[in-house]
Amino acid sequence: MRVSAEDAVWRQLRGEYAGRWSIWRSDAGRWYATRLTRSLSRAEMDRGLIMTASGEDADELRELLAAQEQLAAHPLTSWP
Repeated sequence: MRVSAEDAVWRQLRGEYAGRWSIWRSDAGRWYATRLTRSLSRAEMDRGLIMTASGEDADELRELLAAQEQLAAHPLTSWP
């Protein structure tokens, strides 16, 4: 069975973000990802974290997810 290039990219993205994001394509061709972790707090959302990301294509979605992961990796520190 042949796998389309788009299916191969989808599998690659799913592998890269396994356990953290659920990734799918809409019937209209947009790419989406939803966090698989707990709901975000108001403070996290205020910092720019999102529960669901979307992109026109796999590359745009990958950029968004990379930015989200980078943002999440650097939580705000509280002041004394």
